Amino acid sequence: MWTVARPPLVRVEPGSKLAIGLNGHPLIARSVSAVAAMSSVLSTAALDKHPQSKERGITLDLGFSSFSVPLPQQLQHLSYDALQFTLVDCPGHASLIRTIIGGAQIIDMMVLVIDVTKGFQAQTAECLVVGEIAAHRMVVALNKTDLLPEVVRPKAVKKATKLIRETLAATKFAGAAVIPVSAKPSPSGIQQLQEWLVGGAVQQHADPAAAQAAAAAAARPFLFSIDHCFPLKGQGTILTGTVLQGSCQVGSTVELPALKVSKQVKSMQMFKRPVTSLTRGDRAALCVTQLNAKLLERGLAAAPGTVPTFTAAVAAVDKVRFYGGPVPGKAKYHMSIGHATVMAETTFFGLPDAPGSSQADALRLMIDALSRTSLHTPVDSFDWSQQYLYQDELHGLEGRPITTSSSSSSSNTAAAAGGAASSSSSAAVAGSDARQLRHFGPQWVLLRFDQPVTAPEDSVVIGARLDVDAAGEACRLAFYGRLAGSLGEEAQQQQLTKLQVYKPKQRQGVIARIAPDGMSAVCSGLFKRETDISIFQGARVTTGRGEQGSIEGRFGTSGKFKVQFDTPLWGVEKGQQRSAADNVLLLCYKRFVFDADKHCIRQ
Repeated sequence: MWTVARPPLVRVEPGSKLAIGLNGHPLIARSVSAVAAMSSVLSTAALDKHPQSKERGITLDLGFSSFSVPLPQQLQHLSYDALQFTLVDCPGHASLIRTIIGGAQIIDMMVLVIDVTKGFQAQTAECLVVGEIAAHRMVVALNKTDLLPEVVRPKAVKKATKLIRETLAATKFAGAAVIPVSAKPSPSGIQQLQEWLVGGAVQQHADPAAAQAAAAAAARPFLFSIDHCFPLKGQGTILTGTVLQGSCQVGSTVELPALKVSKQVKSMQMFKRPVTSLTRGDRAALCVTQLNAKLLERGLAAAPGTVPTFTAAVAAVDKVRFYGGPVPGKAKYHMSIGHATVMAETTFFGLPDAPGSSQADALRLMIDALSRTSLHTPVDSFDWSQQYLYQDELHGLEGRPITTSSSSSSSNTAAAAGGAASSSSSAAVAGSDARQLRHFGPQWVLLRFDQPVTAPEDSVVIGARLDVDAAGEACRLAFYGRLAGSLGEEAQQQQLTKLQVYKPKQRQGVIARIAPDGMSAVCSGLFKRETDISIFQGARVTTGRGEQGSIEGRFGTSGKFKVQFDTPLWGVEKGQQRSAADNVLLLCYKRFVFDADKHCIRQ
């Protein structure tokens, strides 16, 4: 067997294992020291063995270690003897955010390590964003308190704690505990941190939603997140990682979907002890044969045929609140999916305008969605039959400005009326309404990847601008969400035509001459001379007074056209004069972005 040290066996059943992510800023957080103080069993890359990591005292790779505690009184009714905590030490440096994101997919709770003398920094915000997405609970470890003079230490800790809680107030972790700690020269606060983790485990077991999500994940096909891969002479290739869902036994066949190969599991270990089976949450190593370790550093192992490869996907997304700038569409972002990061072009869209929700509702729904994501609950299926509104950018909690055809009609009608005072007044009101009315609702993105991606169809995705501000002065994570549907390379264009994303269009013309009965009119201004009006035949139009009709076809050769109205136009029968505003004609329609026929319009 491929182990030399074997710690005493502890009966650890499914549900008693929790992965704890340690995140923080490099040098400042010193999470390596905290891991060393808490851990009893070290695993792959624990206390990061990288030369620079040892020299500088920071984490450059994902490090894994564990400790076990006796079962607390509240959980004595359960069928196991101890709680096992796996510590996932994530790097904090800005250039290693890909590694942080990759490690986040396997954690249940997070310890956010903050330097008491520095407070929140850009990378702290990025770690908090990742934690909101991945972790169900969080505690703040206020580190390096030993560097504060004893005289001012209580006051400084109190001030830092207050600022941290203010920052967390609008996040999923509002009210999170803040524990002052110091790992060197002698551990301080580590015991309180461990006690909080045990309390978090008790809450996790008592949470019906968490229990339901865990049971559902355990029943799904096997999925294993690989974080390290290396050869072992005389044994084969070792794949270390964490079971995300399902179960696996010695002798089972697993697929490495990125390599398109399947291998039989020869043997398994958990923290240097042999086991015969694995379940969700297990930190383990799989031994397979005839696999070149150089072909795979990080990735997935899965039940054969369960992880697809695709070149485009639809994801339900939200904007990161700490991201300072706009998130425009038709731009490329670094998309992190599991341990992979690839470039993708974005097209954002949402539900059609519907006022009524509030910013508070939007925040609540966002936090609810984050909670479901961190519990890895199944994602809602994407409705391909729904029509969606194209968005130039992804909107945050400020909402999307509503630009209805009615408000446009108001300002256009006023402009056509010719009255200076009336026109400016109406336009001001319309402009004011446009600023005040906001749409709050779900948003999606179509991602078109530069290269094929292999990932589960409900994976968490994070969009970032990692090429901007490499010095780490600002948050680079722009948006996040979960895949809702994938598009294969071969049928991508055919599938895209089913994605009903439209841009609202509006043209304005005028009524030039009304028939004596008021039921039809010759109109102009909507089309150019060379326009093929047959495309618009039958399209509905509306006058400035709200009268409706249909375009019948071209009239003459100058771009004029004829409209048949549903009812006689106002004023014609009684010989009353219609104003210029009355005779404004509006054509509102939709252009669908992915229609194969680019000349097709719909209303």
